[in-house]
Amino acid sequence: MDPPSIKCDAAKKTECDSGCAGGLMTNAYSYLMNSGGLMEQSAYPYTGAQGTCRFDANKVAVRVANFTVVPAVPRSAGGRDDDAQIRAALVWSGPLAVGLNAAFMQTYVGGVSCPLVCPRALVNHGVLLVGYGERGFSALRLGYRPYWIIKNSWGEAWGEQGYYRLCRGRNVCGVDSMVSAVAVAPP
Repeated sequence: MDPPSIKCDAAKKTECDSGCAGGLMTNAYSYLMNSGGLMEQSAYPYTGAQGTCRFDANKVAVRVANFTVVPAVPRSAGGRDDDAQIRAALVWSGPLAVGLNAAFMQTYVGGVSCPLVCPRALVNHGVLLVGYGERGFSALRLGYRPYWIIKNSWGEAWGEQGYYRLCRGRNVCGVDSMVSAVAVAPP
């Protein structure tokens, strides 16, 4: 499947994203396809602060060849469960980029997070979906629940050594709403 026709100009930094103010992952993929690729984190470390772009095309480690959006198939549309297609894409493609509502991540310290109220429509943070489990303890739900394993960008001192376990099913915090996979190629 071809990516959506989003025009991004690598020279116009605000056309495809808003830097530290956020942006869509699919726009970032389009930008990376046009700009030439990604540098290694050691060559271009994440700072979490607005600044001047320091991209060096001579240090590209990998190119984004293509990307796809992974839809959830709700039970009402004949899906076995809400996230079966996302789990299959995770197993087949490896880590997936997801957007979610990060309100409850602010105070997360460990365990399976199962917020009672977490608006799905307020997706405001991009993370990496790296795995899932069938039975993790949720103190709030006083029991065991299936969960996603998510790698966050806030460092190893946050959460479970940089990871977050979020209840799986029913699109908790919008985690199933904005899922994408990327295909990479050598520089």
